[in-house]
Amino acid sequence: MKYLKLLTVTIISVFFLQACNDDKATEPEKEKITIVDAAISNGSFTTLVAALQATGLDATLSDTNSSFTVFAPTDDAFALLGDDTINALLADTDTLSNILTYHVISGEVDATTAISLAGTTVSMVNGDSVGLSLSPDNELLVNAATVIFADIQTDNGIIHVIDAVLLPPSDIVTPTSNIVETAVANGNFTTLVAALQATELDVVLADDSANFTVFAPTDAAFALIGDATINTLLDNTEVLSRILLQHVIPEMAVDSVTAFSLNGVMVETASTALIPLNINTSTDMLTFGGANIIIKDIYTTNGIIHVIDAVIIGDVEVPAPAMSIVDVAIANGSFTTLVGALQATGLDTVLADLESDFTVFAPSDAAFAKLPADTLINLSTEQLSNILLYHVIPGKVLADGAITLAQSSSNTAEAANGDNVALSFSNSTLFVNGAKVSTADVMADNGVIHVIDNIIMPLAESDTPTNSIVEVALADPDNFSTLVTALTAADLVDTLADETKTFTVFAPTNSAFEKIDSDVLNALLADKTALTEVLLTHVVGEVSLSSVDAYAANGKTLSTLSNTKISVGIDAVSGSLVIGGANVVITDINTTNGVIHVIDTVILD
Repeated sequence: MKYLKLLTVTIISVFFLQACNDDKATEPEKEKITIVDAAISNGSFTTLVAALQATGLDATLSDTNSSFTVFAPTDDAFALLGDDTINALLADTDTLSNILTYHVISGEVDATTAISLAGTTVSMVNGDSVGLSLSPDNELLVNAATVIFADIQTDNGIIHVIDAVLLPPSDIVTPTSNIVETAVANGNFTTLVAALQATELDVVLADDSANFTVFAPTDAAFALIGDATINTLLDNTEVLSRILLQHVIPEMAVDSVTAFSLNGVMVETASTALIPLNINTSTDMLTFGGANIIIKDIYTTNGIIHVIDAVIIGDVEVPAPAMSIVDVAIANGSFTTLVGALQATGLDTVLADLESDFTVFAPSDAAFAKLPADTLINLSTEQLSNILLYHVIPGKVLADGAITLAQSSSNTAEAANGDNVALSFSNSTLFVNGAKVSTADVMADNGVIHVIDNIIMPLAESDTPTNSIVEVALADPDNFSTLVTALTAADLVDTLADETKTFTVFAPTNSAFEKIDSDVLNALLADKTALTEVLLTHVVGEVSLSSVDAYAANGKTLSTLSNTKISVGIDAVSGSLVIGGANVVITDINTTNGVIHVIDTVILD
């Protein structure tokens, strides 16, 4: 999980100036401020300081006769590890010491120098290396962690603040099995092994005189593209071979640290295809061709395996049956409602056009069955057409192309009805808005079908709003009277009524507040400071985020006006948005100064 820009320049500047200038006027000689002094003075590194003290490394980093560069994780960075992990590390000082010294370079390396080293690896005090690279926004990355503030100068070195804890690579155990033997023994790569055997690439990747890096899709990754496509590939071994070779870097073993340093590079694979190797700065995940590397650095006698959660098809043309998308849907038998709707609107003719290519996110009959009774019957032909076209993207987009888009910073695409859909890839699952892709890459002669488990609805057209956020809440006391009472007690009414500003508000209903124990709620309403923080945790400032924008943030976090990060997810069954653990029950209430999404639980954390 990513939590960008946690410290403000003001806070850092204050601690730096304080650290450098305390007693300057009264001391004849400036008091030396060490790395540890600076960290203590700041107050945002209490876990780091405690860890240094537990291991005795505070004495090392207080030595003014030495100089160091420290990539310092904030308290929020450590918090992502969880209390249990932190407590276990504090009790295991050898492991903790190894982790801490993995954040330290001997000598001073300022930001300019570090940036100049992007694309390389740098040795740390514990003997391991980190990979330095730049994000698309030219932020300095250390492995997958982002430097959020740089060049804090002390009298014995430099601090660069980072937003994640760096974990050193595991110690290498001398391997005894080659790549193929390792995959077979693991048990999670049966489809990959079968594909290698079908193409006779198992012999190539078992060669102990060679050296390879293999990005290995799991059985679950292959399952995403579906049995039909897998069987098609097994029957077309030349095509399958090209796909498999896209997962192999020949003649070299690229470990994860080296891969971190190659962030942003197009890597040439054994098929000669160029596949992007990137760091997703929202998730801190290393990706290959859009697929997440979920397990790194499995060493073998002839190279390294990195486990990925999607199959990279890329530009390889997968053989398709001589049938249109409509023909394939009819033949499948699981899309009778979809086919009936296409025929009712005349869109079956459009999607049967073999001169065009389409990507169809096709709801199964089970997905349509989730709709309330008579929903389709009560729709006009125009309304039904609009919904169906919202499931279509012009052009053929295979699963890995969709995943690559989902992993990008601009992860929306324009559907055939002119509205945008959001693509996201979280927990190794591809989503389009709130619908999960259960099977991808069902090929047709004029495109590709991705099967989804929920209907996705385009944003409803609305009239130009005339009321502000506060006025909308005031007009609906049955749902928002408690929220209005809380806003009044916190003096936030004028703030959220300000039509010169823009907000996104996740608004708890009265029933959401009723879930809180009455004594706790009354105490909260009486504590203006705590109440203000809770309410502002429900507000994202300076932006009006539609539900599609929120779907696009699936698996990420949103920064709120309380400086708290709230998680964004999708309910795997209903497809509804989940914000900070609360279900979004109504979306996209547009106002004159932003948008309201109604939630069923008060976000207290």
